[in-house]
Amino acid sequence: MRKTIKKITQIHEDIKPIVEEKMSKLQVVREWFLNHFFVTFMVLVVINIFFLTNRNVPLILDLTALFLLILYIIIFIVTRIQKNINKLLHHELTFKDILKIYISSAIFIVLLFSLAYWSMTAVGTGYLKYGSCTDNVEVTHDVITQDSMTVRNPLHYPYFSAITFFTVGFGDICPMGMSKIVAILNALIGHAFTVIILSIAITNYAANKDNDKKEKKIKDIKKENE
Repeated sequence: MRKTIKKITQIHEDIKPIVEEKMSKLQVVREWFLNHFFVTFMVLVVINIFFLTNRNVPLILDLTALFLLILYIIIFIVTRIQKNINKLLHHELTFKDILKIYISSAIFIVLLFSLAYWSMTAVGTGYLKYGSCTDNVEVTHDVITQDSMTVRNPLHYPYFSAITFFTVGFGDICPMGMSKIVAILNALIGHAFTVIILSIAITNYAANKDNDKKEKKIKDIKKENE
């Protein structure tokens, strides 16, 4: 038993540097793609347009290209949100910095949920509709296509995501099916993120006030000693 454990430990130690090297290389590649978002995004868009306009391309390639485009956008948005959260946690920030982080994070979160609403409509598990909501949770492709009030304008997805994020809720667009659950998460994250940003801003303001008082006291003591 001990010999087996030793062998496993040895194998783990031998593999560990190889895995770390591979992961570091993948990290470099990932960072390059994320830092060159516009170039990568345009390449994926061109590939998708080519596949959609070329009838000889198999459907599986069309779907794969579209999936890669959506996945890349999601990874980029999530990475940016993660970087903003790290900045909030590990840096002393001015009010201007906090405001920039809040605005950029809000935009990314709104776009992320816009993709979620659009994806649910495409899959057929939920959709957005104009006007009043109903209690119908069971949604199919037929229900979505037959409903004349279904949201089809792509600009209205980020609009609905934004008014839900900021908990405005005008009532001109409402979620149907499983989109109701996504809308609840959208509102919850928007409310929680705003509260967190406000608490950090107030904490930083109080800390800066205390630092200013301490610096003033030190200056006063130095003047008295002189």
